Amino acid sequence: MNRYIKHFITISRHKYYVMKFCFKCGIYKRGLLHDLSKYGITEFMSSAKYFQGNRSPIDAEKAETGYSIAWQHHKGHNPHHWEYWIDNLGTYENKPIKIPYEYVVEMICDWLGAGIVYSKNKPDYDKPYSEPLEYYNKFKKERLLHKETQNLIEYFLNVIDKKGINEFCRQSKDLYVIPVAEYQGIYIP
Repeated sequence: MNRYIKHFITISRHKYYVMKFCFKCGIYKRGLLHDLSKYGITEFMSSAKYFQGNRSPIDAEKAETGYSIAWQHHKGHNPHHWEYWIDNLGTYENKPIKIPYEYVVEMICDWLGAGIVYSKNKPDYDKPYSEPLEYYNKFKKERLLHKETQNLIEYFLNVIDKKGINEFCRQSKDLYVIPVAEYQGIYIP
């Protein structure tokens, strides 16, 4: 099977898992729209060229060329990536902006889906699952996050680590029902 078909299958599996988790979290629109840009010519062709099956092709493209055309396009068109929320236009500093609640939840669903697809590890959704928190902690110092966004991400990753994916989905859905435009005021049990 050629790499273009394999890449299509991989991104479709990833989209399936993210959509499943987004639906369980109550963010249906985000689940439907998640990663549609990966099917466009800019991202698809570049990523298929560097497809390996066990990790993101973006990493392979960066290793070979020093940058990734697919990644530049993807992070600029998908607000569930923290890089989308960095403001540096006209300044000499990168300033993180607080990420809206639904995109934080989608980001975590994205990390879950990527972990399942690339590691081929299928966790029990009702049991503690440490991989997302371990991965986050490994790269935490490289991420520029608004403090409130970081707190929310870490709270949810700890829920997954201690109580499982289903509990994360339940809590994120319950919190989403509350007006969460300003989530710094949310009481998190």
